[in-house]
Amino acid sequence: MVTPGLPVVAILLVCRNRRDTTVAAVRRLREQSLALPYRIVLFDDASTDGTVDAVLAEVLDAVVVRGTGDAFWNGGLFWAWQRALDLPCDCFLWLNDDVTLDKDAFARLADAWAAMHARRPAGDFILVGSTIGSDGVVSYGGLRHVPASLSFRLDRVEPGADLAAVDTFNGNIVLVPRAVVDRIGINDPAYHHNLGDMDYGLRASRAGIPAMLMPGTFGRCDANLAKQDRGYGSPTLRWREQWRKVNTHHGLPFASWWHFTRRHSGGWWPLHFLVPYRRLVLPRLRRGVR
Repeated sequence: MVTPGLPVVAILLVCRNRRDTTVAAVRRLREQSLALPYRIVLFDDASTDGTVDAVLAEVLDAVVVRGTGDAFWNGGLFWAWQRALDLPCDCFLWLNDDVTLDKDAFARLADAWAAMHARRPAGDFILVGSTIGSDGVVSYGGLRHVPASLSFRLDRVEPGADLAAVDTFNGNIVLVPRAVVDRIGINDPAYHHNLGDMDYGLRASRAGIPAMLMPGTFGRCDANLAKQDRGYGSPTLRWREQWRKVNTHHGLPFASWWHFTRRHSGGWWPLHFLVPYRRLVLPRLRRGVR
């Protein structure tokens, strides 16, 4: 039974060819101890494994937005969110389909919503949920910007016992009220795959909209070790592999990083832009010294 007074939520999911994972995420929504009123908006980026049919078999009224296979996470979120704007809802929940939500996640989300709505009745705030990996370490959640001259630095914030302000966040579990969208819009489609979530949090902070990290963790989600171990920047990759991967969704595409650093690094942006690409240049310099 839905409790009166709870916000109506549009849940934004992005998927591509991991049917079992996506279906498990949808089923987990029905297992919540609190029946938050919601509507699923699924962006499917040209899956070929029957993901859409499997989700619709579980949730008949799910709204499906179909992509062509090149949207990736940030682009998929943008198109799902664009469609969700037409729905009668109070807020939008970003939810990665590889998050296994705790069964009381909606109940604690509703508590945080009520607490923040009492402080800011206009609804101009963002709620961020942390996830924990199988190693027991917080994997995704709130981030704090640490000013530095040589790099753009964001540090993980451990969730505490109370709501805590953060500068930005990972987009695994994020609740954005409609009032925030009215002020700053939705995520920027200029980003390829990553960075769009962090950019949105920093834009909100700059606009005076608080992003609040909720107490505890809200679900299980392992950190993307494949990206850390085999993506651009991994110390195990040779120079040619670094070049091959830098502009992929497992890399740091030039256009996305240029956009991010120019927007958020102030006068240091040229240096902040160049520093992550040192691996593309240093091997050549070392050969020149020999």
